[in-house]
Amino acid sequence: MSTVTLFSVSYDLSTVIARGVASVFPQPIHGWILSSDVVLGFAILFFAIILLAASMINTIMLIWWERKLLGRFMDRRGAMHVGYAGLLQNFADGFKLFRKFTVRPREADSAGFYFGPTAYMATSLIIFGVLPISTGWNGGTLPLTLLLALVIFSFAPLFIFVSAWSSNNKYSLMGGMRSAAQMIAYEVPILLAVVAVVIVAGSFDLTTIVYEQQNYWFWGPLVVALIVFVAGMLAEMERIPFDLPEAEAELVEGWNTEYGGMLFAFFMLADYLRGLVGSFLVVLLFLGGWTLPTWVPSSLTSFPLAGIVIFMVKTYLVFGLFVWVRASLPRVRTDQLLRVGWNRMIPLSLLAIFLAAVLVTVKCLPLFGCVPSPGV
Repeated sequence: MSTVTLFSVSYDLSTVIARGVASVFPQPIHGWILSSDVVLGFAILFFAIILLAASMINTIMLIWWERKLLGRFMDRRGAMHVGYAGLLQNFADGFKLFRKFTVRPREADSAGFYFGPTAYMATSLIIFGVLPISTGWNGGTLPLTLLLALVIFSFAPLFIFVSAWSSNNKYSLMGGMRSAAQMIAYEVPILLAVVAVVIVAGSFDLTTIVYEQQNYWFWGPLVVALIVFVAGMLAEMERIPFDLPEAEAELVEGWNTEYGGMLFAFFMLADYLRGLVGSFLVVLLFLGGWTLPTWVPSSLTSFPLAGIVIFMVKTYLVFGLFVWVRASLPRVRTDQLLRVGWNRMIPLSLLAIFLAAVLVTVKCLPLFGCVPSPGV
C-alpha cells in the first residue's frame, strides 16, 4: 500500500483539475493539458502554494504567540486591540510594511542589497518542503531529509553577510560579521548533537528517526544532545540571549540597519520562519514528532489530522520555551558567546555522542526501555 503524502494529494488534485479544464478544449489542446509534464507542473505549483500558505499562517501565529507570552511574562496583555485577542495585529503590521517604500542607500551595492533578503527568505521557505510533519504531510520519501534540512539552514550566514556588506554601513557590516562568526561557531555543536541522534536512530531520514522513538522519546537518554541543540538553535535564530548581530543598543539594528519596508519584513518573517523550523527539528529529533507514548488512549490519537495537531501542539510548546528564555536571560557579550560555543558546546556535544554510543551498546535503560535496532 503506497503512502499518501502531501505531494501525492497535490498530484491527484492537479489531475482532477486538468481533466476538468481539458474537457472544454478540443484536440490537440486537450491532449496537451492532460500530458504528464503539465499535470506534474501543476502538482508542483499546488504543493508549493499549500506549503507557502501553511508556513506563512503558522509564522504569523507564532509572532502572535510570542507577543502574548511576552506580555504575560511582563505582567501585561500583549497585542489585544486589532482582531479578537490581537490575532489580526500582525496582519496590520504586515500591511503597513507593504505600503512603505524601501530606500536604498546611494553607495549601496544594488544587486547584493536586494538579493540578500530575498535569498534569506527563499531558503527559509524551502526547508518546509523536506520536513515531515505527519505521516501524510510530507513531500515524499527522501533518505537524507535531516542532512538536507541542516544544509539549507546553514545558508543563512552567507546571505546575511551579503546583505550587511552591500548596505555600505559600518554598523551593518559589524552586525554581519558578528552573525557569520556566531552561526559558524554554533553550527559545529549542532551537527555534533545531531550525530548523537543519528547514532541511536541509525538513519538520516527524519521519518525513520520519529519511528525509532516508539519505545521512548530521545530527549530522555539524549538530554545532553537536546541542551546543546536547543542552545545552538537559539544562536542560529539570533534570539536572546544570542541576538548580538541585531544588538540595537550597540549597532542601531545590526546587519539590517539600512532595510525598510518589505525587505525589512522579509528579514523579520525569515527570522520567525527559522524559529518555526528550529522548533520543528526539536520536535522531530527529541520529542517523538507526531507520535504520542503507547500508554496514551487511542481515542486521543485516532481523530482526523491527529498527527498534524499533535505535532503543532509540541511545536508551539517548544517555541514557548524559546520565548521563556528570551524573557528570562540578558544578552551576552560577543566574547562570551564565542567562548561558550567553542569551549563549552563542543565538549558537551562530544559527550552526547559518547552517551549515544553507550546507549546503542547497552540497548536498554531503566525507566526508558530498549532502543530499537538501528535503521529498523
